[in-house]
Amino acid sequence: MSQLHLSDEILMAFADGELDEPVASAVEQAMLADPTVTRRIADFLRSRRLTRSAFSRERLPEVSPELRAAVQAQIDAFAGTDDPPAKPETPVGVHRQRRDTWFSLNGALAASVAALAIASASYFVGQHQALPTRPASLVAQLDDAPVQDALSTVASGKDVTLPLGRMRVISTYRLANGSLCREFRLQGSAGAAAAVACRNGDWNVTFAMAGPEGDAAYTPSSGGDLVTAYLQDAGAGEPLVDAAETKALAESSR
Repeated sequence: MSQLHLSDEILMAFADGELDEPVASAVEQAMLADPTVTRRIADFLRSRRLTRSAFSRERLPEVSPELRAAVQAQIDAFAGTDDPPAKPETPVGVHRQRRDTWFSLNGALAASVAALAIASASYFVGQHQALPTRPASLVAQLDDAPVQDALSTVASGKDVTLPLGRMRVISTYRLANGSLCREFRLQGSAGAAAAVACRNGDWNVTFAMAGPEGDAAYTPSSGGDLVTAYLQDAGAGEPLVDAAETKALAESSR
């Protein structure tokens, strides 16, 4: 099974309600499998910038009446008690000092995140297959210097052999905000990975999926769909090719 590397950029986009369904669904599965993912999203929501963006109703996902009811029942239950249970049965401990944060968020985004953070594990069990979120060792090495150098020099469609394994650069994109990003795949003894890195001084991996070891032809399961969805969410334009790509890479290195 492939593993989704949940970067801060992905979780912040999820908190803002900006992810397409395939990536958002993968994040929801990860929240059910690992309570720390929910806590990370909660931390983003508590920041002033993300709280402001959370009130943009145009970007909020639809939530079913059943889920709204489940969340409201939990809110009512906690509102009627002075202290949270000593050992909560839910996946994530709910502390009294966090209640104002949750209660100040309204709309579907607040409902969906609160449900997952407080009570919705039982609601969603059976609907999603748990998705492991611990990165494979190869993913942890995607920021290494050899990968950085290859991203700066290798043309799209080309392969290069690195100490980590064999790397293929898939495409180069310019985002709506002007950032230059590259999609690439890496296959090594530690496993396989599909990733996107964007340049901000250095190349920073903003999206990565890791797969099983030992298959040289391996493409992460559903990885193409998720990478495509991620790039669309990020506002990627058409792939840069030939001279346009060469020029963009040269300019980004200055």
